[in-house]
Amino acid sequence: MNRRPGGRLVRAVVPVALCAALASAPVWGVQPVRAVTPEQAIDAGYIPNPAPALARITIDEITPRVLDGAGAGGQLAVGTEAGVPTVTVSGTISNVGDVSLESVDVRLQRGPRAADAESVREPLVWSEPSFPVQGEFLRAAETLAPGESVPYRVSMPAREVPGNPGPDLQLTEPGVYPLLVNVNGTPEGGSPARLDDARTLLPVLEAPPPAPLPGVDDDEVGASTSAGVPGPTPVPLTMLWPLAAAPSRIALVPGEAGPEPVVALTDGSLLGDLSEEGRLTGLVRAASAAFDGPGGEELRRATCIAVDPDLLGTVAELADGRPVVIDDGSGARDPGDGDRADDGATPTPVDEAVVADASRWLDQLRALAEGSCVVTLPAAQADLDTVSTIGDTTLTSAALDRSDSVERILDVAPVPDVLVPASGTLAPATAQALAGSGDTAIVATPSTRTDTGVVPTSGMVGLAGTDGGRALTYSATVGTALAATGEFPENPRYSDPDTRYWLAADSPVARLQDARAALLAPVIDAADAAATAPTGAQQPGPARSDTSDTADTTDTVAEQGVLAVPPQVWGVDEEAAGSLLETLGDQLSAGRMRAVPLTELLTRPVTVPEGSLADDPTGAVDPGTADPFADDPGGDTVRRLTGALRGTGTLRSLVDTSDPTSAGAAAHLDPLVGDALRVLSVTGRRAGGDGLTLESGTGAAARERSATRLARLGETVSASLARVDLLTPGSVFTMASPNSPLMLVIRNALPFPVRVDVTVTAPEDITVDPVGLIQIPAAGSRTLQVPTQSDSEGGVRHTVTFALHGPDGTRLSAPVELSVQSGGYPVAQGFAIAAAALALILGGRRYLRYRRGILDPADEGHRP
Repeated sequence: MNRRPGGRLVRAVVPVALCAALASAPVWGVQPVRAVTPEQAIDAGYIPNPAPALARITIDEITPRVLDGAGAGGQLAVGTEAGVPTVTVSGTISNVGDVSLESVDVRLQRGPRAADAESVREPLVWSEPSFPVQGEFLRAAETLAPGESVPYRVSMPAREVPGNPGPDLQLTEPGVYPLLVNVNGTPEGGSPARLDDARTLLPVLEAPPPAPLPGVDDDEVGASTSAGVPGPTPVPLTMLWPLAAAPSRIALVPGEAGPEPVVALTDGSLLGDLSEEGRLTGLVRAASAAFDGPGGEELRRATCIAVDPDLLGTVAELADGRPVVIDDGSGARDPGDGDRADDGATPTPVDEAVVADASRWLDQLRALAEGSCVVTLPAAQADLDTVSTIGDTTLTSAALDRSDSVERILDVAPVPDVLVPASGTLAPATAQALAGSGDTAIVATPSTRTDTGVVPTSGMVGLAGTDGGRALTYSATVGTALAATGEFPENPRYSDPDTRYWLAADSPVARLQDARAALLAPVIDAADAAATAPTGAQQPGPARSDTSDTADTTDTVAEQGVLAVPPQVWGVDEEAAGSLLETLGDQLSAGRMRAVPLTELLTRPVTVPEGSLADDPTGAVDPGTADPFADDPGGDTVRRLTGALRGTGTLRSLVDTSDPTSAGAAAHLDPLVGDALRVLSVTGRRAGGDGLTLESGTGAAARERSATRLARLGETVSASLARVDLLTPGSVFTMASPNSPLMLVIRNALPFPVRVDVTVTAPEDITVDPVGLIQIPAAGSRTLQVPTQSDSEGGVRHTVTFALHGPDGTRLSAPVELSVQSGGYPVAQGFAIAAAALALILGGRRYLRYRRGILDPADEGHRP
């Protein structure tokens, strides 16, 4: 970035009651979200049903995944030798009720073809009657007891088979077709009923040709009817490949787990992701394998690796051998050791298996990134709108200015001047505050508006009111479909409210198939436009007529293309990720798509000048923006984070940079700022529930994690500041003389040297010299003798107050009051004078006697 906003400078005392203010937050851990009941699901009219009362049906496999003419893969219809493939859906039927089910039957149905690429997800919330093309019911089980499951498999020919009176799917033209699997059965003692259904989408790139009639030559039937029709223009393809993890790192009180920095995690999810079978390993391997497969070189050109610098920095520390502790709030322990409680004095051991996994993953990522496009994501998927609202320069820099660290770790320079908000949206004020000159934000189309307030088509939108800022937009339909895949499905903020539903009601396989269909829908639109365009409409040259709507449609599809932006924490495994890349690689090899690097997209001219970002992308209630502290008397999230960041700033100011041993201080303090970003992570904020209401549980687990993390951050900052404090040798100090020094001890339990300022408040008749800035070694203390002058008479007790402040003026601990006993000085001085006079008299007497030769009895036996 070229510039960042200036933060508002605020000097304030870190509230002593910060921990108390955060006490309203829940304990560490996520409370289970209350599941919806069958009665509630029926009353709400949820489609698909997230809580069927008797049986649940899931889709576990669909063959073929893409229907591409006769060579689509899968089996051919019985009785045909060529031309009619069979579409097969298989899965599982489970009895989720408390009564047995009898005569459990299943059938396959199809709904109408999607109108265009932007409407492909609409059938996913259609009811069963909207799927009029129906197959025959097949018996899946005669009896299904409660808790039991049974597999099913249903098939139908893609189109009519001559001589076969049975039903077919009637797939006679390209398009995206919704499929539904319907299960019926009879509850014990009841009547036959529809028990449940499941939906998915089937992309048909090319309809299979009709089956040859008996006695008719195949060549006659197969003669092309599209001779002379120009082929579609290849659809541009650009894809981000995100590598990020849900925040699990946590900041500890410096020195709490030992003198050396550690990587503290709330759980072992990150370590699992980095393992041989982990999610992050799978994403890297899937991309590497795809780049070496069909269309691999073009696929590499089309793909830009999007990395989370917070994740990358943590993995680099693990690979360097930094110890790991798991701290879920009940005390730090080593990974896999549930009983160990570190007292902070013993160095935490290094887990060699963790080091090996982190090193291997980094090596694989470096190999993948070599020669490829790399872009930096906002650290920890932080909500950039809230980062902008807080306005703290350190927080903003930690969120966005991390390209140098990415380049240092991967040895690849990321694409500069790009913002990729995790929510897919960006508020207008955020763009003005965070975007530098000429920066480009990559957001979903509903996040932008034309100068007339209309949502534009995908393209490059110029942002009025910014210093050359732009927004590169992508299809909300494609983004929504990708966000619904994997282990952590979400309804993103920009998604169409009418197509949001309980994503958990669909199987991961069905949701992955829906995403495949959304990615290929623009290819079908381009083919439709080419098929209906007038002859010569796609020929190059200025003579093309601009009055042809179909020609304009063809050009629009070809220019917009597909910009695929999966969720930053993408929960797909290696197999699922590889299957999507394989599908895209096939289209690149077939010439239906062409690779367009992200860097090329970013250099394209503005297609919507004088546009803007939208404060509200969809007009629907967004559960993801709910603040768990909105109504809390202790302040909302912004206020609490602002206080914690002030405390973190004070800790940074304490570091004695003149001491060479302070070099490791940043490793202890940086996780505190990182924790502030992790509090703002949008990951999971729109997961679960119906995607529309808080009451359904949407985002509940993520809000719980955020609230607990924020509470713990406040406690950690307060405890860290409390590790530098004042000690006194006693409650009462008696001055032996008017200028006796006062004794004071400053203790530093932090693992790095600090500088502190000691201020003194004393009564008028006692003068205490100023102390000023004092340097305290790491994990050490310093005893001070403060010069003091008392002008008071004897027998008077005074109170001298010492206070400890950071260099920024923030008070570090409660003031220490020292009771000083002065007086008694004249009596002591009188005794001293009398003793001196007596000694002088006795000494003089002895000298005179010696001069006169008078023997002193004390000298008897000592004279020569």
